[in-house]
Amino acid sequence: MFQEIARMLGNPRRAKLLKFFVFQPDVRTTAAAAGAAIGIPAAAAEKEARALVALDMLIAKRHKKGVILSVNAAHPWLPAVRAFFDETTLPSDRAIAGAFRGVGGISLIVATGALAREERSSIDLLVVARKSKNHAIARAVRKAESMAALPLRFAVLEPGRYKERLEANDRLLRDVFEFSHRVISGRP
Repeated sequence: MFQEIARMLGNPRRAKLLKFFVFQPDVRTTAAAAGAAIGIPAAAAEKEARALVALDMLIAKRHKKGVILSVNAAHPWLPAVRAFFDETTLPSDRAIAGAFRGVGGISLIVATGALAREERSSIDLLVVARKSKNHAIARAVRKAESMAALPLRFAVLEPGRYKERLEANDRLLRDVFEFSHRVISGRP
């Protein structure tokens, strides 16, 4: 049993790939696409996926576009692996703030959804910034995705629009602030 656990979590890339599929049981995708979503090169993602298929953690099916992978929902260790990843791999507030370091004009960052163990939230990150179409914010979110090993849903609002939506009791903001969340920087 210990050898199987050691092989399953053999290296950080394999653990990230496994977490990607464990936390998204409905996802069916190629290893390259999963790797791209979490910041792993395609060749490395395919190698690690083969190892996880050999351990029966992932199911591989041939398709026109290549081999499609999904988590093996019948695996007896799946609940324990999910609980382990949930407890040990959630990025800290400092790490998330570090991903946004150097991005100017941000007045608020709130982590919710997958980053706060909240399944009911419609987004994972709320960012309030002077420019909503800042490419540096998208790069910072990709860094946070790589740390979390999950694709993150995020919203970027300008301060005026944020205030309007907050006063109007907007559903998006209600989902963020009524459910479990963590304020990473700024004040709501």
